[in-house]
Amino acid sequence: MADTTETPFSYIFASELHGRLLWFARLRWIAVAVLAVTSVVGPRFGWVDVWPSLAIIAGLVAVYNVIYTRRLRSYVLWDRMYHDLRAVAIRHMLTDLGALLLVVHFTGGCHSPVLPFVVFHMAIGTIMISTRLMYVLATVTIAATLGLFALEGLVLKHRHPITPHAEGLDLSCVLNAAVLVVLVFGMVYLTHTVTSRFKNRGIQLHTTTEQLRHRKEELKQLLREREEVERRKSHYMRISAHQLRSPLGTIKTSLQVLVEGIVDPSSDAGRRLIVGASERVDDLLEIVNDLLELAKMREGRVQAPWARRVYINQVLADIFDAIGPVAQERRVELVADMDGVALLDWGVPPDLVYVFENLISNAIKYSAEGGEVRVKLRVEDDVATVEVSDQGIGIPEDLVSDVFLEFVRAPNAKKHAAGGTGLGLSIVREGVEMHGGAVEVTSELGVGSTFTVTLPLHFIPPEVEDRLEDG
Repeated sequence: MADTTETPFSYIFASELHGRLLWFARLRWIAVAVLAVTSVVGPRFGWVDVWPSLAIIAGLVAVYNVIYTRRLRSYVLWDRMYHDLRAVAIRHMLTDLGALLLVVHFTGGCHSPVLPFVVFHMAIGTIMISTRLMYVLATVTIAATLGLFALEGLVLKHRHPITPHAEGLDLSCVLNAAVLVVLVFGMVYLTHTVTSRFKNRGIQLHTTTEQLRHRKEELKQLLREREEVERRKSHYMRISAHQLRSPLGTIKTSLQVLVEGIVDPSSDAGRRLIVGASERVDDLLEIVNDLLELAKMREGRVQAPWARRVYINQVLADIFDAIGPVAQERRVELVADMDGVALLDWGVPPDLVYVFENLISNAIKYSAEGGEVRVKLRVEDDVATVEVSDQGIGIPEDLVSDVFLEFVRAPNAKKHAAGGTGLGLSIVREGVEMHGGAVEVTSELGVGSTFTVTLPLHFIPPEVEDRLEDG
């Protein structure tokens, strides 16, 4: 009967086998004590041949038990593979059975009262090692035992009985040998039948425990992600409130001065207050529009107008046509460097337009007059790469890693261009990531910046995939 639990048992219960071997080593000391006592007390009961034979065997067992125990305790758990421990268990079994056969010889051979311990060792071995190996070991044990009986009865013509029996191979000796054969193989089979159920249950318990551990790790990860989302949401709300409060405070102050008649609305000062309030309202509208765009990117992917076969080349060409006059007005040269055709299997054209228009507009806005903005497109290994490079003011080194966060604007950017909400690059990142891509930036202060967008051509968004499966 094959041991189907061998492979998983080998990896799951190495520590258990290590513990059983140590337990068996402790049990061996009881055998040593019994042998030593029997060798001393036996002659008083007429067992004259047990001294000094059993005492010598007890000494040998004690010596190799000390060696085995020290080696087992020196093993660092999990540093030993299961097959190494199994080899140790087999050596233990063979050594003990050798010692046991010597005891059988000096205590009566085929009539020895120690023979049941041979069967006991079969049960112990089946618990510790695989059933297949135990059948082999049982066969070796039976062969050695029967060989001993034959040697005693046919060659030596003498045994060392502790109870009176006829010498030679009598009928009772043959019967004892036959019973021993049945008991040895029967014990291996019965022990395997019982222990295999426990092994399988242990494997199931281990598997369930591992699954629970993985679920626990997944739950911890989800909790960490949720905490991070909550933290970002709280930070986002605080920054948003701060960005909205400043222009609202300015508008309220201007209107209050006009309403209370402190300044005449028709006067130059009054008109300046009204114009300032109007400009602040425009700033508020710009912030609100960007916030709505960011919220749409983050929460509206399921309803996003995903379209088949979106050409990045065409998106960029349309942006060049629309934004070219702005570049000419600022006397910035807009250079297109297209190599290859970038065709996305799925895309949201309005969001892609926003992404690249924002990057190109920023490059123009933060470039000095006479500078150059280069937009380079490359296609390789089913990935489209778009680089937007400028020769502008650059980004301070300590802010390069934060430019894609909400409301982050470098001080030199604020001095160069007063307008801006600090949300544009956050929206760019959301738009790129929803297409399965990534955006990075390299920059040197006072030299320029390069924003690199990578987009997989064959990306299928989960929302579209779910609709395709449902359809």
